[in-house]
Formats: sequence, C-alpha cells, structure tokens
Amino acid sequence: MSYKNVCLSCRKAFSRGLENHKPRKCPECGNDFIPYNHKFRPPKKEDLKAWQLVSFLYEHGFTYQHVYKDLSLYRLYDMDNLAEYPKTLDEAKEFIVKYKNQARSEVS
Repeated sequence: MSYKNVCLSCRKAFSRGLENHKPRKCPECGNDFIPYNHKFRPPKKEDLKAWQLVSFLYEHGFTYQHVYKDLSLYRLYDMDNLAEYPKTLDEAKEFIVKYKNQARSEVS
C-alpha cells in the first residue's frame, strides 16, 4: 500500500511509498505536495469536476482517510462501518457536515 503526493494545482498524484514521509514539492509548479491516503484514486487530469471535488474535500479536512459511519461502533478495519466518499459536489457538502468531527484539523 503506498500513499500519494498530490498537487491540486497541476492535478497530479505521485506514489510515495511507505518510507518517504518528507514534504516534497511538485516538479511542475513548485507547490508543496499534499499527502493523501492510499485509498485516494486520482481522477484523470482533464476531469475538472472531479478535481474540484477533491479540492473541496481537502479544504474541509478530508484527504480520503478512513471516515466511519458510526464512531461508537469503531473497530479497526471494520469495512462495513466505513463511509463512502462522495462522487459529486452536492454529496460532498452533505458529507462534510455529517462527518466534520472526523476531518483533519491540520488541513482546515
């Protein structure tokens, strides 16, 4: 399982492996990469709506980390309790309200 370095400006993602945790910069624009969870599957570069969704979620603290439907039922690797990430901006707006307590605070 490898994690991703993502550049939202260039709409690119690079695998970073498990050992490389140093912050790095995008070779095209020089912006800092954003570390994304291994669950993240980058959209095609031309899919602007999908990248807009990725950016919107990031701005609200979601980098495709595990989000649980019910935290009181939390058990490590309980796949039935994992929330599905939204596929549209309207779904994303509901998602961030519903799961705001699981957003990453260092992103916001």
